[in-house]
Amino acid sequence: MGQIFQKHATQFEPSLIVKLKSITMRELFDCVDTIDKYYPQNCYLNLEQFDDIFATLTDNCIDLFHRLADQTGEDGKLSVHTFEALAAFAIFSGESFETKCMFVFRLFDFDLSNTLEEQEMVSTLQCAVRAMCKIAGLVIPSVSMLEKLGYVCFQMMDEDKNKHVDFDEFYEWTVQYDELQEFMLLYSGTQTYQYALKRMINVMDESEQQFNKWLRECKAPQVPAIKLQQNLYQIYKGIDQLSIDTLFYMIIEYTLRSKSIGQEDSSQQLKDLWAWKADHKKNQHLLQNISIKKSDYLDIIRAWNVYSITDVNQLSIINIKDLKLLIWLYEDEEPDYFRINQEMSIIDTNHNNIIERCEWMQYLCSEESMQRRQTPQVLMKKVFDNYDEEQCGLIPIIHIDKLLRDTFKQQMKKMKDFKSIQSVNSLIQQLKVEFMKQVKKNNQSHFDWQQYYQFLVEATKTHSSLNKLLNLNRD
Repeated sequence: MGQIFQKHATQFEPSLIVKLKSITMRELFDCVDTIDKYYPQNCYLNLEQFDDIFATLTDNCIDLFHRLADQTGEDGKLSVHTFEALAAFAIFSGESFETKCMFVFRLFDFDLSNTLEEQEMVSTLQCAVRAMCKIAGLVIPSVSMLEKLGYVCFQMMDEDKNKHVDFDEFYEWTVQYDELQEFMLLYSGTQTYQYALKRMINVMDESEQQFNKWLRECKAPQVPAIKLQQNLYQIYKGIDQLSIDTLFYMIIEYTLRSKSIGQEDSSQQLKDLWAWKADHKKNQHLLQNISIKKSDYLDIIRAWNVYSITDVNQLSIINIKDLKLLIWLYEDEEPDYFRINQEMSIIDTNHNNIIERCEWMQYLCSEESMQRRQTPQVLMKKVFDNYDEEQCGLIPIIHIDKLLRDTFKQQMKKMKDFKSIQSVNSLIQQLKVEFMKQVKKNNQSHFDWQQYYQFLVEATKTHSSLNKLLNLNRD
């Protein structure tokens, strides 16, 4: 379809966009009531009428009027199309993308059929795109070009070819249209979960490639802590040092905690880490024996990247409206209203109604938060990764006995009677024999995580005590 939104002109004002983002849908519906009551026949509004309707939304009505105005009538006076104005305020409001779409959809559903017909779709596209370009200071496409585009878009949205587009069809198309999503992100600070997820996948790919580059430079299976620290300062030059130090500390602590699962206690290294945190310069030498593997790095950098994707203005501040997307991206599950408010009260430690990057990272690093994320499957995977010395995803079958014992090590520590411990040891022997039969049957010398995990899941069906030990039904 080509580029609808051309390169922007110099009229773009971020401060104006920030002000418009404070508008709520309830305030906009009050403006609609004013139009219905006093200007029901007005397709166009002069400056006085525009100010009368929208003065409650902004203290900058004159500037907005001139941005949206066209010369109309024989006298050539400036006026604003009523529907363009409503579309503009809705699109640049602080509401969710779905709410904005619903408002625009209903605005042009002239026959109140809960669907858009072809001509209604053309009007929708013409008014919405022109309004967006005017506010953002972009080149405004011609009416004829948008009319042609409207017909094409209608055919694309009308999947069942019944000559009507319902809201689900309309919304699905707008979500999948990347050019529109890029515009909404850049100029209105709005993004859908779907588009944010696309961006997140790309950023995580870049993070993995970056770490692979460091591995090649180090010529080692892991990156030394001091080298990682230098690299983080280099790639995040524009971000404050406290945030980078918090990120680095989280990566190191997470690495040491991962190593302590299923292996000998690493309390001395944790003590060294705390000493380093207390005085970075004096205790820099304490990091010399610590190195980071890729899986640990990616686990933590994911939290960092989620914040960056959500922080569309790159100001390192997120409000409660953005918190939903932040949690949704991180946990891959949409949080409800009560969860969002609960998390806001926990994360916002200085009670300024803003979540700063450090607050987010420190919240995820808290013992309570880490324990909540440590599902049985995650813990088992960490034990598995400790035996993946080559970081190739495969473990030699000769390690199966130690791997099984380390998988159950934490549970066995909690047992006080010898009989229970003996029972687990007996179970481990049985599982070892069964697993060895499976891999030998397939002529395998190595096995991967998926095979190991699936084996344990299947084994819970024949060993009743296994499910209780692993607590797999918690996943």
